[in-house]
Amino acid sequence: MSAWRLQWRPYELLLREPLETAGGTVRVRHGLLVALESADGCVGSGDVAFWPGTEETGLPEAVVWLEQAATALRIAAHPASVLANFTARTPAALAARTGLETALLDWQARQAGVPLARWLRSDATDRLPVNALLGRAGWEAMVAQARAAVAAGFRTLKLKVTLSPADAELVAAVRATVGREIALRLDANGRGDPESALAFARVVARFDIEYLEQPVATLEELAVLRRCSPIPVAADEALTGADAVERALALEAADVLVLKLPLLGGPRAVLAAAERAGKRGVDVVVTSMLESGVGLAAAVHTAAALGAARAHGLATGQLLASLGIVESLEPVEGALSVPAGQGLGVTVQLAGGEGVA
Repeated sequence: MSAWRLQWRPYELLLREPLETAGGTVRVRHGLLVALESADGCVGSGDVAFWPGTEETGLPEAVVWLEQAATALRIAAHPASVLANFTARTPAALAARTGLETALLDWQARQAGVPLARWLRSDATDRLPVNALLGRAGWEAMVAQARAAVAAGFRTLKLKVTLSPADAELVAAVRATVGREIALRLDANGRGDPESALAFARVVARFDIEYLEQPVATLEELAVLRRCSPIPVAADEALTGADAVERALALEAADVLVLKLPLLGGPRAVLAAAERAGKRGVDVVVTSMLESGVGLAAAVHTAAALGAARAHGLATGQLLASLGIVESLEPVEGALSVPAGQGLGVTVQLAGGEGVA
């Protein structure tokens, strides 16, 4: 019998205010908190998080994957062997794998007595510039959000947009408010088509846009758009798994890859994707998915291991009423400090039902 124990329990996190995106309104987040415990009582934590709106189907499938991992762990000498045989293809399986791998990495870094970022890479940074996230709102509200973010020290703003003429005017208003020294990113959440995306890109190009994120649904469409877009484009939702990253690079579909741990299968998958992208001259940005503090901390440590060529999308802690951890992961002057404690460096407070194997 193995000396390891795998546990999980569901969580529910409420947003302080509904977040309006091109894909809909996000009010609450559901996921699974994973705990991996060794015989000596050391526990590593992980988060199984899903794309907003997919939790209803994702949660049951992820539990099946965790049950299979727990069964394998009963006879395995070490969780690493279970993880090595964890074949994840579907979004729910990738999310479950992320939770399990994060828990193992957290455990390993705790045993080594170092922060996870340093366990992943010895030269990891301890402070990350991050972008402020501005949800869809009316003209006055969006301008007010932008002004407040700049006053708080953010140098990069990410605006949730549709590809409509009205939103192009909104971008113009924000640019006029914050000036040219603030970087602007626009995120359409894959809701457009190549023709409307190109028309929108041509209109907003004069506002010095850092990139237009996932304006179309597929990598093939993104590749077509990139060849004629006057502004850089980024891939996000389409990057589900290592194969999708390889296809994006082969198609030369994006100037920037926006990487999320749950969509790729864990911190090491993100690091590997970033390395492959770097060899092709493609930048990466690590973003969170409005997950718990455990998942956000994992993303922060992973981004710290990569460094800070661009601002990362990790200033989401302040959007949630609670992250389910003791520590604060809110930015100061537009930057996040990487938790300095052992492993993830966070203390779990989440409560809820529990699955144990």
